[in-house]
Amino acid sequence: MLPSVLANFESVISKPRLDSYRGYFHARTLEEAIGLYMWNTELSASFSTLISLFEVALRNQVHRAMSLHYSNGASASIHWYDRIYGSLKPATKSKIEEVRHEWVGRTRRLRTPQPSADEIVSRVSFGFWPSILSTIDRRVNYADKIYPAIFPRHALSATPVDWLDHGKRAAALAFIYELNTFRNRLAHHEPLWKFAALHDQAGRPTHPATTTLQGSIARFNRLLSLMDAALQAMTPSFYADLAGSSWSKRINYLLSNRGVLRYRTL
Repeated sequence: MLPSVLANFESVISKPRLDSYRGYFHARTLEEAIGLYMWNTELSASFSTLISLFEVALRNQVHRAMSLHYSNGASASIHWYDRIYGSLKPATKSKIEEVRHEWVGRTRRLRTPQPSADEIVSRVSFGFWPSILSTIDRRVNYADKIYPAIFPRHALSATPVDWLDHGKRAAALAFIYELNTFRNRLAHHEPLWKFAALHDQAGRPTHPATTTLQGSIARFNRLLSLMDAALQAMTPSFYADLAGSSWSKRINYLLSNRGVLRYRTL
């Protein structure tokens, strides 16, 4: 979108919101601030598509692996979360119950008929899956069986018992929590370029909070690398399809110097 009346656009979007672009990117004119705002909007749309596809791939991979494990290989779709219900966090249980129940007036009751396992899995949010993966962490006797089924091409899956090592497992799964934080910012329409500092398992800083455009682009590319690696570990063919998609090409352009400059100059 190319705003026809810049002053009106600023009035609608709000001056304080555009001021954050002026300050962070050292935008010298209203045109530059608006152009960078549109850049963030386009980047948000492209990342939303990629993360949505990643989320579907991840949840289906976890659902299939957990179903096969808890049905002893009999079915790729069962209510496996019922088998570990006592180990789930209250917020995770609540997400399942929200799908299983409905409100009729002021009365909360079970849906009739009850939703299938596939329906429940499709309706829980992205935040459900980090919690589930941490539950597998606590059930370490199963980690060497379930994780290789979720991530068959992961380096740890070459020697499945490596998944029983807490440190290795935590390092391998750290990406999902980072992506979930980013997805939440995306869902709440926050400026994507504001990255907080990252820390390792011991609390030591590994990546500082971003303060420059180049720092933000480096963190964007880090997120893309995390998704790429996870998709390759789950399903290489789907990763290849996504890597060659117009969405990926669009993001690569938006994160290039040429792409940023084109938007900055409207």
